[in-house]
Amino acid sequence: MDLFSDYNSPYLFAISLVLFIGLAEVISLICGNFLSGAIDAHIDHGDFFSTGHVGQFFHYLNIGKIPALVVLCLIAGFVGLFGLFFQHLCVQYLQAPLSNWLVTPLCLLLSGFCTHYTGRLLAPWLPRDETSAITEDEYIGCMALITGPGASAQRPCEARLTDKFGQAHYLLVEPEEGKQLKRGDKVLIICRLSATRYLAEINPWPTVL
Repeated sequence: MDLFSDYNSPYLFAISLVLFIGLAEVISLICGNFLSGAIDAHIDHGDFFSTGHVGQFFHYLNIGKIPALVVLCLIAGFVGLFGLFFQHLCVQYLQAPLSNWLVTPLCLLLSGFCTHYTGRLLAPWLPRDETSAITEDEYIGCMALITGPGASAQRPCEARLTDKFGQAHYLLVEPEEGKQLKRGDKVLIICRLSATRYLAEINPWPTVL
C-alpha cells in the first residue's frame, strides 16, 4: 500500500490535524494563552452545547471532563489510524481500496466509541476546573443551579453543581413529567436517569438551602 495514495488523503489529513492542534496549543502557551481553556469556556457556557441531544452527545464524548481539543485530537487520531488500517487491509487482501464514502463513516463511528472510553481513562490525568472531586453518583442529593435556558421531561438542560471541595461540575438535568425548570432555579438532584442525565426538582427547602 502506498501511504500517500489519494484514497488515504482523508486519514492523513486527520492525523495532520492532530499535529496542527498540538502546534497551535504550544504556540498559544508561549504567547501566554491557553487555547483549549478558552474553547472549553465557550462550550461550558453555550446553551446549544449543553441541552438536548447535542448536550448528551458532548457528554458522551467526555467534553466537560477533558478539554475539548483533546477530544478533537482523539477523534481525528482514531479516524486517521482506523482509515489507514482498513485501507491497508483492503489493498492487501482485495487488491483495491474501498470507497472512502464507506470507510470514513465507519471510522467516525468507531472513533466515537474509542474516544468515549479513552477519554474516561485520560480524565484523571487531565485535571481542569470541572475535574471531578466527587464521583458522578455522589451528585445525587446535591443542589445545583440551572444555567441552561430551561428544561422539561425528556428535554434536559445544563446545571452547575458546586461540590464540598468548591469544584464546579456541569451536568444535564430534567424534571418529572409535567414540570418545568428555568434558568436560575436551584434544584435538588434526585436520581441518575442515564450516563449523562439526572432527574431534578425545585429546591424543596428554599428557606434553608
